[in-house]
Amino acid sequence: MRQLLLFVTTATLFACNGPSESKKGSASGVALTQSNLYSEDTVLMVANASSGKNKEADKLFLQAIDVYRNKKNPSHAVAIFRKSILTQPQAKAYYELGNALGDIGELEEGLQAYDIADVLDYKPLNKLLYNKACLYSRLKDLDKAKQYLVSAIEFGYGNLKNIRNDKDLANLREDNQYTFNDIIMTAMSGSTDPDKLQWAVFSHEFTQVKFPLLLDMKYAANMTEDKIISYDNERYVPEMRDYAFSRDVGAEYYRVGLVRSNDSNRTLIYGVVDEMGGNKLPVYYIASFNTKGILIDKLMIGGQKILKDPFKVATINANYDIEISSFELTYEKDPDQEGYEDNPVKSQRPLGKDTYAIKEDGHFVKKDVVLGMR
Repeated sequence: MRQLLLFVTTATLFACNGPSESKKGSASGVALTQSNLYSEDTVLMVANASSGKNKEADKLFLQAIDVYRNKKNPSHAVAIFRKSILTQPQAKAYYELGNALGDIGELEEGLQAYDIADVLDYKPLNKLLYNKACLYSRLKDLDKAKQYLVSAIEFGYGNLKNIRNDKDLANLREDNQYTFNDIIMTAMSGSTDPDKLQWAVFSHEFTQVKFPLLLDMKYAANMTEDKIISYDNERYVPEMRDYAFSRDVGAEYYRVGLVRSNDSNRTLIYGVVDEMGGNKLPVYYIASFNTKGILIDKLMIGGQKILKDPFKVATINANYDIEISSFELTYEKDPDQEGYEDNPVKSQRPLGKDTYAIKEDGHFVKKDVVLGMR
């Protein structure tokens, strides 16, 4: 159920101008303030007038995520999420604001934040609906809690274990102790495999790429707000998980597209922008998954994890060959002395090229290149 209602640097061969930043938090004299933070009309007006990336809003969002997820301080995070929203209203910021408000017991305001996230087309929708069900259950508005839980399941939420054990749904389970399981099974009747359904919802947001696909510095301009992958999809994006924290909150994740799909697997490309790590251009990965979204194989094909590493440029051809060219970049100023910020690339030296093929089972294999004379 739904209420229907990169930074790009300059380089000799790769660079282009990125989208311009819009005026912060206002539209034609209408400003977003603390008092109208949950006014749908005002938020939509400001959001439509300030489309495109806003570096300050994104920086504040990542700071808030760090404080919330890593430092476990939702109260402080709420204040920073609000600052990010006032700078530029975004669905992801309203959604995480709703989560943090729920954690500190501000349930009604949390629902307001979720409502605006919905209006701004937050994805995945099923997770938003599920979290609304949790807050309504905690408020003991059990009719709405059941309504949103059923809707979440129908839209692809398939974590059956969580539904049966989540303490936020305790009131709803207790009120429906004899029928709760039937409610869940009826909602899931459209899919005999919830994991498969959840994967289908996520993977079908990746649209088919056009061949040949060139992932160079220019392509960074395509990493726009509408292509962001939610943190709730960490099960499908290995880079969102690490050993220290539950999420790698210093980065943004973007859909690039679907490369290939067959009866047993799907091959996707996504980008990771680690601005907090100093790298403001995407690192691109190609990854294959089985029909339940379990990772088969993954390969870094573009960008650079560390700024001193060679820069990779990938071309994906219509025969699914993946050509990865490596370049040594030279900057106008010495990065050891001046850093990489506002330090344009002066030149690039080709270092070589590797070619990979995608096997029918989804694995990536390096193609042999035979050199020499007969």
